Amino acid sequence: MARKKRHEEHENHERWLVSYADFITLLFAFFVSMYAISSVNEGKFRILSESLAIAFNPTMYTSTKMQEGPRFVKEQRSHMSDEFKDMFTNNYQKIQTALQDLEKDKKLTIIQDGQKITIRISEGTLFEPGSDKLLSEALPVIDEVARVLVGLPNSIRIEGHTDNVPISTERFPSNWDLSTARSLKILKYLIDAHACDPRKLSALGFGEFRPIDTNDTPSGRIKNRRVDIMVLDPNMASIR
Repeated sequence: MARKKRHEEHENHERWLVSYADFITLLFAFFVSMYAISSVNEGKFRILSESLAIAFNPTMYTSTKMQEGPRFVKEQRSHMSDEFKDMFTNNYQKIQTALQDLEKDKKLTIIQDGQKITIRISEGTLFEPGSDKLLSEALPVIDEVARVLVGLPNSIRIEGHTDNVPISTERFPSNWDLSTARSLKILKYLIDAHACDPRKLSALGFGEFRPIDTNDTPSGRIKNRRVDIMVLDPNMASIR
């Protein structure tokens, strides 16, 4: 019996159309994208860029979601900062109650301002003029302040400030040096005399560059010569 001849399979000459169609689709997407960003808008550009990246690489979707973590943490911290308002109100009342006699005698001033409570003490209460040597009458004032601070979990920042009258001595070549030395003097006293946790303490000197009053009058200069002891919000990370 004669075998039937097998019909030769015809080669498909139209397979190129599949690749061509893919190429045209990608080219179309490219020009649409170029048209969309021809008028630059940062927000739209970012959204478009992320969408295209995820479209061509779906695994990026997971990583994109993971990257939202820090943004959520930031928003959560902002919300937490609001939650600390009650705690700061309690701290303010505690500090004010403990130091009310000193405040009445104008030895210090207590200020609640946003994310910090400031205990402001004038130079005349603390130091000899042009020196970082503590006056004998300054110690009881600092001791009363320290007793309140020791019981708080907050970080404490001590800032030294001067007026704009230049100083140039062997020990203090500038107001920067004097203001920094004074803040350090208070910091070391809190540690040595009251065992305050050094990890919660910091000291800064601003010289004459952060006045709270005019330097054109004697009374204004007296106000500017001060030490600010600040009780900080735990979420406050930067210098004001």
